[in-house]
Amino acid sequence: MNVSSSYNLDNERIKKFVVAGGGTAGWFSAAILTRAFLNSDCKIELVESPQISTIGVGEATIPSIIDVLTYLQIPVKDFMIKTNATFKLGIKFVDWHSIGDHYWHQFGYVGSKIDGKPFYQHWLKHHLKGGKFDFTDFSPSVALARENKFLINNPKQPTNLSASTFALHFDAALVANYLKDYCVNNGVVHTQGHINDVQLNDSESIDALHLSNGEKIRGDFFIDCTGQRGLLIGDALNVNYENWEKYLPVNRAIAVQTERSGSLPPYTLSVAHEHGWRWQIPLQNRTGNGYVYCSEYCDDETAKELLFKNITGKPLNEPKVIKFETGKREKFWYKNCLAIGLSGGFLEPLESTSINLIVKGMLDFIEFSPHITPHQPTIDEYNRLMDIEYECIRDFIVLHYCKSSRTDSSFWNMWQNIELPESLKTKIEIFEGSGRLHRNDLDLFTSDSWYAVLNGMKVIPKLYDSMIDCSDYKQVELRMEQMYQGLMQSVSQQLTQDEFINRFVR
Repeated sequence: MNVSSSYNLDNERIKKFVVAGGGTAGWFSAAILTRAFLNSDCKIELVESPQISTIGVGEATIPSIIDVLTYLQIPVKDFMIKTNATFKLGIKFVDWHSIGDHYWHQFGYVGSKIDGKPFYQHWLKHHLKGGKFDFTDFSPSVALARENKFLINNPKQPTNLSASTFALHFDAALVANYLKDYCVNNGVVHTQGHINDVQLNDSESIDALHLSNGEKIRGDFFIDCTGQRGLLIGDALNVNYENWEKYLPVNRAIAVQTERSGSLPPYTLSVAHEHGWRWQIPLQNRTGNGYVYCSEYCDDETAKELLFKNITGKPLNEPKVIKFETGKREKFWYKNCLAIGLSGGFLEPLESTSINLIVKGMLDFIEFSPHITPHQPTIDEYNRLMDIEYECIRDFIVLHYCKSSRTDSSFWNMWQNIELPESLKTKIEIFEGSGRLHRNDLDLFTSDSWYAVLNGMKVIPKLYDSMIDCSDYKQVELRMEQMYQGLMQSVSQQLTQDEFINRFVR
């Protein structure tokens, strides 16, 4: 019995993974597989078409990038040197609620509990009584970002800046090359060739990939990183793509790189414009710029003119127009295929979540311990969790638009009457009426992130939690003043990002 059981288990193990597609999605997927199956006899092969170039504009991340580098045992310092990376403490949003207004979405926590009660409720009472402080005034990350300062916290020496966390800005093309070297050095077979056809077996699962050079690549399980076309999951397996254009109508971006000019701000800049929004991402050697817009209200040439009117520094490349469709696959995992990156779905880059979704999709997949024989309850649960992941991020992004008071263009007028996802509509209504934030525990974004954007878009509850009245208001106000002044004092003693990078990296 034991021998038979062992034999059957061995037969169920996946002996070979095939990753279809390179770029950020393909090489991150291969790297995670490499790490997960290190010292096993599992083979990993990545097939990359030389005819398809990497989109290469996903240059901003969220703090989970540090977690995945740790998982892969990649030193942050080495990664930063080879990808021209800089640090990111959050995002500064300009002109989103109204022209001339700005707010911050910070990384890390804001404030700390007072009398054992949530800081946000104390701040809300302060705000409703005409207080001078904004919510994110108590964010260590924002305090640092405003002054272009940075530090990496030492967990053994906690300070009032310890609640700050960080992500990275980097050159996406260099990241793909870095991960390619990592994978090849760890035994991944790198095959260059254009996929002409996907061969299915009798059970309608994928059996092999046929390349244009006549080569046939077989495998037990296939990771589809072929972009929004979804060559495997869509074309071959006919899994539909669920379009979310009615919620997120922007569908194009134009990107250009410019020479670096001035100091290095430790944050991404997001500026709302007539037909969408513009990003600015500082790297060590250059700046990444782009304009995300809706083609219904703006043509490519107009978008290019707007972008070039607002960049600083000499352009280093020809602007690249990228078309995309917001939404997701109805199933990410189907039979022996997993859709990762653009083949699985796309949510516009406003909150820099694309790489996180790649990593999350792969790490969850590894945790589900896939076998050769599909186990449908496992597959269904994986898809359920990924659906929630995408829907929560979708709602968070829509929030940045739907509460804008701008009426200066057809694009912003549209947002006054746009259909909201029921999940977001309910969340906003409950929050406005009672100050309660009903948050899904599987949501990527913390309560403090929601508070920051809600407050930034002027969504303020009518009431605060009455339990806050149990605290001495004058003492709470004094405590908040001390918190703020303490942050300012600590920030003044830190290095600028330029100085920190010179010491840390060079």
